[in-house]
Amino acid sequence: MQASEQLGLRLTRELGNRAKYGGFVYPILMATVALQTRLPFDYPMLFGVGAVLTLAGSYWRFHAASKAVTANEDWHRIREELRVASILLAVVWSGLSGLAIIEVPNSDFSIMLLFTLLGWASIGANVFAPDHRLAQVFVHLNLLPALVWSVLVRDRFTLFMPLIYVLTWAFLLLLIRRSYSHSKALIESQVELEQQAQQLRLARDQAQEASRARTQFLANMSHEIRTPLNGILGVAELMKESSLNDDQRELVGIMNQSGRHLLALVNDLFDLSRINVGKLQLEALPFDVRRLVDEVSRPLQLAAEEKGLEWRVNIRKEVPATCVGDPVRVRQVLSNLLSNALKFTDRGGVTVELGMTDGEHLRFEVEDTGIGIEPEKLKGIFEEFEQADRTTTRRFGGTGLGLAIATKLAQIMGGRIGVQSVPGQGSLFWFELGVQPPISEIHS
Repeated sequence: MQASEQLGLRLTRELGNRAKYGGFVYPILMATVALQTRLPFDYPMLFGVGAVLTLAGSYWRFHAASKAVTANEDWHRIREELRVASILLAVVWSGLSGLAIIEVPNSDFSIMLLFTLLGWASIGANVFAPDHRLAQVFVHLNLLPALVWSVLVRDRFTLFMPLIYVLTWAFLLLLIRRSYSHSKALIESQVELEQQAQQLRLARDQAQEASRARTQFLANMSHEIRTPLNGILGVAELMKESSLNDDQRELVGIMNQSGRHLLALVNDLFDLSRINVGKLQLEALPFDVRRLVDEVSRPLQLAAEEKGLEWRVNIRKEVPATCVGDPVRVRQVLSNLLSNALKFTDRGGVTVELGMTDGEHLRFEVEDTGIGIEPEKLKGIFEEFEQADRTTTRRFGGTGLGLAIATKLAQIMGGRIGVQSVPGQGSLFWFELGVQPPISEIHS
């Protein structure tokens, strides 16, 4: 729907909201005229027709206004119907009230009726402001005849009443113009904001769909690549055991090492894609966390000793012997932090510490004396591929996925991860996980 059509539709709905119940005041006004004048007796046919038209018009206006509130494509027709019903009521009321003033031109009732016309015209100017044409016609129908008829009471008020009518008339026309402009500007702003919101929602949905497609593609490709890659690595292992000369054995070793690096990258992509699509299933198994730390750190300790680094493991006494969780994923997070510490440390050492916080969470800490991390780079260190463009990462290798995967794994296991670092002095990476004791310990 075009902006102009949307604007007309909103104005019609607003008009329906304002004019829905106002039509039922007309029968009350007609009854007041009937009780205070002799119109029903002097003009029975005319007053009877006016009364019937007032009752029918009141219901018609209510029905048209109710439809206008929920109007859609047919708002043009509904607006015209509401206009006709409103003008019909205004014509009948203006004519009969004017006739009543003529019948008793200098009575107190005629003065009250003239002021009633002023007030009713003022109310109508506000009610019909979303349709400035209808508002103008309504004011003219109420004030123009009354202005002429007010001359009949000039002996009592000279030109005071006509002057009031003229000033009120000018004021109401100005009020209608400003009120309509305000309503139009407000609705145009609403329409524009809704269109922008719709565009943003569409862009968000497209981005989410593209992200899901990318993630699904990575998951599928990672799964398909791993099978032939494992076959290549298996053949390379077999070739190493065969009779090869030194050059051939070196080439096979390079192929084997490169293949394992590629397999690690594919595994990272596969894990990341499964986490992003919510398909990573966690297990809840009892495991010995002390043994897990020892199994993860032992092979890395040998590599640290080859680099001349000191390797320390400290497990506090309050750490339970057994807890329940997913040992594979805990091992994956810890292994990533230890591998990074070893990779970026050339002097000093690496310290692994396992303790408890508040008696409810395991806290793993991996502290190194390596190159450290610049403060401005700490924010994005746990983001996907954030490390891939760094000079240090290009120097030491890596995909930029390890910490992102470790972060997501810690989160889905109900924990959190963090880092403290000083450039040139080292880093302290930590992650916390909730402790769930085995069922046997709970029962005991």
